[in-house]
Amino acid sequence: MTSYLPALLTTLLSLAPISVTAKIYKWTDENGQVHFSDKKIESVEQEVIKPRNHTSSWSRYDISVETIDTNLSKQELNKIVADVNLVYEFYDRVLFFDFYKTVPVKVLVLKNKKAYYEHLRKRLGEAPPASYGIYFPNDNQIVVYIQKDRARTFRTIKHEVSHAITDTVTPYAQSWLNEGLAEQMETLSKVEGQLRITSHWENYKWVNPPLRHEKLMDIGTFIRLPNTKWRHEQRNGSAPLQAQAGQFIYFLLSKPTGKSFVIRLMHKLERGNRTHSYYLVDKDYIGGIKGLEINWRNWLRGKTDKHITF
Repeated sequence: MTSYLPALLTTLLSLAPISVTAKIYKWTDENGQVHFSDKKIESVEQEVIKPRNHTSSWSRYDISVETIDTNLSKQELNKIVADVNLVYEFYDRVLFFDFYKTVPVKVLVLKNKKAYYEHLRKRLGEAPPASYGIYFPNDNQIVVYIQKDRARTFRTIKHEVSHAITDTVTPYAQSWLNEGLAEQMETLSKVEGQLRITSHWENYKWVNPPLRHEKLMDIGTFIRLPNTKWRHEQRNGSAPLQAQAGQFIYFLLSKPTGKSFVIRLMHKLERGNRTHSYYLVDKDYIGGIKGLEINWRNWLRGKTDKHITF
């Protein structure tokens, strides 16, 4: 049996338009290096960078949620719609993207893992890679299945919505950035009007224990890893690689310098810049690759399970 429900975005009318109150400051030091920060420095002449005006002309559209041989409660259907929009709101409020008209995702929920892989095999025409969910860019469809841990199904949908956005808005993003953002969107919530991400427990388990994080790929090698190599590693079930991407993005977003770096990088990619992110670090991250590596390692040695609010 197939059921189909278009879920209108009525629960989140307050999101449009979204006003952004946070300021980003820009200044140039004596060496000609341009810096960005969300903190005002009284002793330095700074220019306030205003994000684009978010008075979108977008019209609300339906998010279609289709199920095959399984049932979702009204509460679960509403949660899917709310979660999809929560990820949209993160990209709008935190990363300053106005993209509502470009990523109207559809969600297909299958009854179990077997049905999921049978569906993918028919659609792909070959044995599918191991996954909990997948995003098809040709028709903006997300396909997932009901997992034993039912809540994980909904986290997977948020993960794939992030892929839908980055694949559409920043198609040349490197895998570490694309995958890292998707991993952290699994933890995204809204508490007292503020967006919040928390430590991704599975990624923390892989990356943060001292005996493990000392064996992580160094950041220079990690960022340089080609997307083709990344996909090869993923197909071989390289959980540590995915976990490092998630924790690395979590680290970057936890610091003003890192958050500013992610924002600048994403917007360069949006403008079609195909320069590999590795070569943008020395220009856009204070301290360059060496500074980034030091800050990352120091962060790993500290308390990394705090939540981050935006």
